[in-house]
Amino acid sequence: MSDIRIHMTKNVIPEIPILALNNRKMVLKAGKDYDAISNPNGAISGICANGAVLGVRPGEFQFISAPDWVLKLWEGKDYD
Repeated sequence: MSDIRIHMTKNVIPEIPILALNNRKMVLKAGKDYDAISNPNGAISGICANGAVLGVRPGEFQFISAPDWVLKLWEGKDYD
């Protein structure tokens, strides 16, 4: 289990349309909670039901839980 959890505020699908069409489970759905990962720079990616990883942007999610170092990097970010 990941130490980062996010709540999606918007649907997120792959930016490459063929990936979204070929795998309908490659989605992060608004209103649902997901495990997530971060790179060392604080970029967040949600883990889809099929195990695929999709990057998310400010305004597309809210943190449920995350390590302090991640939250500090995101502190003051504009979520709209």
